[in-house]
Amino acid sequence: MGELSETIQLTIDHRELVLKYGYPFERLQASLRRWPKGRAIRRVRMSRFELKCLIGELSRSYNHEQTGKDSDAVLDLCDHLEYAQLTGDGDLDMLC
Repeated sequence: MGELSETIQLTIDHRELVLKYGYPFERLQASLRRWPKGRAIRRVRMSRFELKCLIGELSRSYNHEQTGKDSDAVLDLCDHLEYAQLTGDGDLDMLC
């Protein structure tokens, strides 16, 4: 799957959306499940391939109207991940 070259800052809400709608690979899923208790934001490492697939799966879930009340949050997460993919900047400050 390649080198873990991408560092993406995610919130605990992002984590839940990825696990629910993103269908992450085992390594990324395990990393997300090890989220420290009480921590609102965390940096997660992944390969470019994992990032590309994650964006694709979240977009597919959104486009097939599978995200229900989470639609806006999934779309915002896709924007964050796509920005990180294009610029290499996975920090959340772009959302402020």
